[in-house]
Amino acid sequence: MSELPKRTWHYVQSPKIFEVSPCSCGNVDTEWSEYKDHLWCDKCQKDFVPEHHGLFDGPIMVKLCQLLGISFDRINLETGHYEQFDVETLEYKANLKNKDHE
Repeated sequence: MSELPKRTWHYVQSPKIFEVSPCSCGNVDTEWSEYKDHLWCDKCQKDFVPEHHGLFDGPIMVKLCQLLGISFDRINLETGHYEQFDVETLEYKANLKNKDHE
């Protein structure tokens, strides 16, 4: 079996915020897996491909998501940097400060 490609970043908010489908066991509190296109279920102790990708399955109204408290900020797993998503430019900006300690 070939090795799955590793994820290089993940969103700061959990998959359930984006309404990504839960694990087949019913666990809605999944996490971003270390593998690209997968989630991690801590109850089943497995990586899985979600049945659907929630709001990522359609056009994303970024400013509406912002009003609803949905953030596209992410953690770069290669550098450990917090990358803030700018809704005006639709680009990521690396923030060298740890957002939790601001």
